[in-house]
Amino acid sequence: MADGQLWLDPGRARRGGADLTSAGEAVTARRAQVGSRLAAASAAHPWGRDDIGAAFEKQYRGFEETLLRAWAGVGRALENLGEGAVRSVDNEVTTDARNAGRLDRISDQRPAGR
Repeated sequence: MADGQLWLDPGRARRGGADLTSAGEAVTARRAQVGSRLAAASAAHPWGRDDIGAAFEKQYRGFEETLLRAWAGVGRALENLGEGAVRSVDNEVTTDARNAGRLDRISDQRPAGR
């Protein structure tokens, strides 16, 4: 922001949005790979099935589910944020072009000599 005006570099902003989308996709893919292995490993109850293992299971399972759900949510949020940023830039550029055209038409309608 300079002199109270906001300058938008559409190409740079679109690339930033695309990068956010790609980061979200990478987080989502990593969650699918590593998170699935984590869930599969814990499903085997490596801590045992005795009383201590059952107590651990009871506490652990909720944390695991929360972690995996949050991990997936972060990936989706990044993807949505990136897509939203690109959409916002496209809308801004379109609006700016339309408004510039309207202003040009207004100035074209002024009587000559004024």
